[in-house]
Amino acid sequence: MKNQNVDSAKQTKIQTRRIGIIAGRGNLPIALARSLRADGETPFLLLIEGEADPDHYLDFPHKVIRIAKIGQFLKTLAAEKCTHITLAGPVNRPDFKKLVPDFEGIKLLAKISGALSKGDDGLMTAITTFIKDKGFDIIGAHEITGSMSIGKEQLGNSSPSEQDRQDIKEGIRIVKAIGELDIGQAAIIRDGYVLAVEAAEGTDGLLQRANSFSWSKPAGVLVKLSKPGQDLQADMPTIGPETVTEAINANLRGIAVEAGLTLVLDKTEVTRRADEGGIFIVGVSDSFTP
Repeated sequence: MKNQNVDSAKQTKIQTRRIGIIAGRGNLPIALARSLRADGETPFLLLIEGEADPDHYLDFPHKVIRIAKIGQFLKTLAAEKCTHITLAGPVNRPDFKKLVPDFEGIKLLAKISGALSKGDDGLMTAITTFIKDKGFDIIGAHEITGSMSIGKEQLGNSSPSEQDRQDIKEGIRIVKAIGELDIGQAAIIRDGYVLAVEAAEGTDGLLQRANSFSWSKPAGVLVKLSKPGQDLQADMPTIGPETVTEAINANLRGIAVEAGLTLVLDKTEVTRRADEGGIFIVGVSDSFTP
């Protein structure tokens, strides 16, 4: 009887909402769409022109819209009867001087201009607040599908050594510090030394940069956390198969991410690549102790 009640509640939720996904780059938007469809929902995707690749979304209802045409965003979402909105995938910060916004876009840009001094977190908060004020509910990717998040667990067969665990602890300290400054979400630590920290290039770019350093055997750990005050409904730390491949190419020992606050795209493939490359992946708390 309990399972029947849970299934009934889930079905009621599905029947009373439609999720619109505002899609940027990467695999997160399509992964969310597939997860929702597997649960019996029919998401609608607004693809940001120049960011999301329309060829990846041919199996889903979608529309491509320029980033400054906020009025079109809102009208399309309303016409598609979307009740909840999630923002998924990174988007390059546009050149505001070259944008040609519509009327709603002008109003949003006015709000954004005041948030730019607060960094990316302030920018995302301004955007989500604007959308909420238009009558939509904002829902985070982690609220859509719990199966994509990682807990305090290990993926795959490899485990961190004692030195790796010390590097994870130091990495957490460093990432918290750069997070407070809204610089980035990740750092690479090797034998207690800060090899590199994430900036505007993102985690994969950080790993590619670390690939230029060379050492004779695997060493170092990528540590990735959410930033203090980060709006997780609009921007949640994420890793995927390509992150693992880049970590292997950078000759790292492993990856540590924040348990409960990190999405893992395609856990099966992530685990397979980690095992194939001999690196560890662990979910840890921000109060981790070796």
